[in-house]
Amino acid sequence: MKKTSIWTNIKDIDCKMLDKDIEVDVLIVGGGITGLSTLLDLQNSNLKTILVERNMCGHGVTSRSTAKITYLQEQIYMNLRRSSYNKASQYLKSQIEAASRLKDIIIKNHIDCDLKEVSSYIFTNDKKNVAKLDEEYDFLINNHVNVEKTKLGGVNNILALKVDNTYTFHPLKYINYLKNMMKASIYENSKLEAIDKKDGYYYSRVNGHIIKSKYVVLATHYPYFLIPLLFPFKNHVETSYIGAKEVKNTQNISAINIDKPCISMRYYGDGKKNYLIYLFQSFSSCNIKSIHDNFEELNRKYHFNYIWSNKDIITNDYIPYIGRVYKEDDTFLLACGYNTWGFTNGCLAGKILSDIITKKDNPYIDLFSPHRNINLNKILRLPIDFGCSVKAILKSTKNNVNNTGVIYKKIDGKNVAIYKDKNGKEHIVLNKCPHMKCGLVFNEVEETWDCLCHGSRFTIDGKCIEGPSNFDISFK
Repeated sequence: MKKTSIWTNIKDIDCKMLDKDIEVDVLIVGGGITGLSTLLDLQNSNLKTILVERNMCGHGVTSRSTAKITYLQEQIYMNLRRSSYNKASQYLKSQIEAASRLKDIIIKNHIDCDLKEVSSYIFTNDKKNVAKLDEEYDFLINNHVNVEKTKLGGVNNILALKVDNTYTFHPLKYINYLKNMMKASIYENSKLEAIDKKDGYYYSRVNGHIIKSKYVVLATHYPYFLIPLLFPFKNHVETSYIGAKEVKNTQNISAINIDKPCISMRYYGDGKKNYLIYLFQSFSSCNIKSIHDNFEELNRKYHFNYIWSNKDIITNDYIPYIGRVYKEDDTFLLACGYNTWGFTNGCLAGKILSDIITKKDNPYIDLFSPHRNINLNKILRLPIDFGCSVKAILKSTKNNVNNTGVIYKKIDGKNVAIYKDKNGKEHIVLNKCPHMKCGLVFNEVEETWDCLCHGSRFTIDGKCIEGPSNFDISFK
């Protein structure tokens, strides 16, 4: 069994590292689906645009998802309807358009990324949730979606809803094609260290060099800053556990339930082997008791060939943040908080952000604005998300999440964590996340140091591989 995402089992296309000062119109920070979509959408503008990525493009959450392109998204519309039926309808429209847009990009550019048209299902095996699916069916019908009530074969379910015109694909094959197409504008292994603004320009320090730009787009999984949006208190981090199991045949379906525990599934075939991609359980990171036990529970289902975990940002009103960091400023933008549906929203974000920069109208700017008005969902979720942030900080401070084999001590006056691997080698790191000084827990399955508060992740020897942290935790 490989303890890594199945999507990383391909050869990467390398891009250059930033090694000089440079002046551009637009700087994009982050090389996942959002950053590369934004870069793609700005290709036909007259703006000189570059993208910097701290590691390898696509190797963050983009490479760790189940890689579905669908607008049938668990309970998103049910949650949105609690505060605004119109917003639920508008969000549905945006996701249908985004799925079609991403498919069109792949077909137009002849991208070999194993794109497959599939039927998408949401289902329940709980009698209490049948009424929810009945309401969802009515909502979809009223919004002119061709939806069918049915049952889903192969899993226990009382009722399922089925839609078409949805897709699955290989996310890193897609990312690698975009990298190759726009290689001259991409810098990898190029870490953002600081951003300053002076006289109407941004001065971003990357690898010790300065990038001067008129615009900055933060296309990272989680923004590194705490203000102005007070982002840590408007969301929580959710961790899910995923496996890939070799099977004889595939089915043209993707599916997710609306029950607990969460079950999400799809199939993947590369022409040589076929796999079931299966997600089981999603937890608010502040409620995780044992990373090892969660993986064990996943693996008991099918004895997978690959297992891995992913982290998603869940916003307190179930709508991503895409747009202006400062309300009246078009020059500093961000996109994050995709509520587990990163591929439709990442593609959509590229269009919204590029339209803001190029002064074009876009029907979704207000819906996704980070400065949108408070609604019922936000009011209901705010104390829960705030409480989860506090709980994660307290839990991580005690380092009490199943850290078998980890020793905490002081060396040269610094608090460190020490993990001894199966070969007896000690791996010593600083035991606080540089972002907000939360304690770190060791994920002994994937051999990473994880921050429960806001999702930063570090290699076994302390290199930062996922933000919001901008810094490593290596101990020297």
